[in-house]
Amino acid sequence: MFNTNPVLTTTIIIFYILGFICAASAILRSRTPQGATAWIVGLLTMPFFTVPLYMIFGRSKFYGYTNKRKILDKEIGQKFKTMQEELLREEADPSLQTVFQSLSGLTRPGFTSKNKIELLIDAKKTYQSMFEELEFAEHYIIFQFYVFRADSIGYKFAEVLMRKAREGIKVTFLYDEIGSEIPTELIDEMTSSGMQVAQFNSLKGKGHFQINFRNHRKILIVDGRCAYVGGLNIGDDYLGLWPDLGPWRDTHVKICGPAVIPCQMAHAKDWYWCKHADLPVDWKIQPCHGTANVLILPTGPADDKQICLLAHLAMVNSAKERLWIANPYLVPPESLLDAIMLASLRGVDVRFIIPSYSDAWIVMIACQIYVRRLLQHGVKVYRYQEGFLHEKVMLVDNHFAVVGSANLDFRSMFINFEITVVAQDEAFVQQIEAMLERDFKHSRLLRMNEFENMTLWEKITARAANLLAPVL
Repeated sequence: MFNTNPVLTTTIIIFYILGFICAASAILRSRTPQGATAWIVGLLTMPFFTVPLYMIFGRSKFYGYTNKRKILDKEIGQKFKTMQEELLREEADPSLQTVFQSLSGLTRPGFTSKNKIELLIDAKKTYQSMFEELEFAEHYIIFQFYVFRADSIGYKFAEVLMRKAREGIKVTFLYDEIGSEIPTELIDEMTSSGMQVAQFNSLKGKGHFQINFRNHRKILIVDGRCAYVGGLNIGDDYLGLWPDLGPWRDTHVKICGPAVIPCQMAHAKDWYWCKHADLPVDWKIQPCHGTANVLILPTGPADDKQICLLAHLAMVNSAKERLWIANPYLVPPESLLDAIMLASLRGVDVRFIIPSYSDAWIVMIACQIYVRRLLQHGVKVYRYQEGFLHEKVMLVDNHFAVVGSANLDFRSMFINFEITVVAQDEAFVQQIEAMLERDFKHSRLLRMNEFENMTLWEKITARAANLLAPVL
């Protein structure tokens, strides 16, 4: 073989050597045993396919990133210490004391009281509310999104932000380098208008093949008075103008009150990472005398604990009567899947809504294994029929509701920067309940026989995709 085709032989040998080296790297660097196992199997058996993928997706740490981010977070965190102690708090209902204590122990300042929280359903209503608040901006605007598309709605936002900047409003614009594609001309125009623009660049000049550490947060803050957080990005596709996916079903919230400050803190740390400069904003707490206790949970790969996963486990384990979840990407870590199935076994009404189709085909295939396991444990699983379901929502009993940017996958739990809102408010919980009930009516309940009647090829494909779940 060496004599007939030495180039091919040499290429094969090189790929297997690289596969072995990358597998060793996966053992040392993967954040979970499942992730390491998935990479090792693929790298040693299919190096031609998996070595390039590992170079793009696989490295969970690089060039001291995590340690450096921790140092910067601690540095700016010291500036917030006094402010965190001043944020208004309120004792939780005794029946919720355990879960509230767990959640508050994962992040500071924990729950704040006297907030107002407004539920925003779908992009049209959310964008309309955002534009209205932007017009009232008097001092500063914080604008941070994972995806910002330079399309019709994107340019509309850009025009408003540039106009406000020319009026003397301080505008900070932060976008993720992986999720967004913004023309240089538009960036130059924004900068010329007086906006401060930054890309969340995890690479820090170290290469262009690493796309972990995505900043998946979606945050808009006006004057420290109100904050928008949730699953919505900025793009025409969210308005249903992409016929391939159809209308997007998403959920966002608008918050007024002390909880705006923790949202601002999350953005300030990201801004400090990008610019190594303080955020030019007002840190005065603005109570609004609302009724909602709200916890803002920013999470990321530099956390000392696996905060995103632990928070979800705490909320799932606290459910006694009802656990309703809507999420577009159902490929969770085993511990979270086990907690959800145990909730069903102890008599909790557990329901899931997932998309009927997705922008990530391999996730759709892989999730079939998880859906089957959920059905086997009495969980009701629905597929949404009226477009692409992209919301990330959880309703626990009649006590609290969750809206944020985190998907139920390994990437959101361990290596993305996410932000989640946990709210205890009777009116808000009732609104979330009514919203999810409408979503159930527009969804199809799945039956076990759909999975029992899968062809052999479909079963093999689903199992193969499931093996990759820890690295999706």
